[in-house]
Amino acid sequence: MDFFQNATDDQIALMGCFVALVTSAALMYVSVFLNRTHRKTQLRRDAGHTMSLAARDGRSAQSTKSRKVA
Repeated sequence: MDFFQNATDDQIALMGCFVALVTSAALMYVSVFLNRTHRKTQLRRDAGHTMSLAARDGRSAQSTKSRKVA
């Protein structure tokens, strides 16, 4: 910690910028990772919902075809 006491203002500013860059890169990585995870979960959920709707539509189409119209 003796380095911080002997550092000039410019060196302290550069260290602060480096810390800010590392922090923002870490937050960006976490954001991308969470977005990919959320997107995969959402795609699975939507695909299952779409399949159930297609199955339901298929059943209703079959039931209307089998009815006789007077």
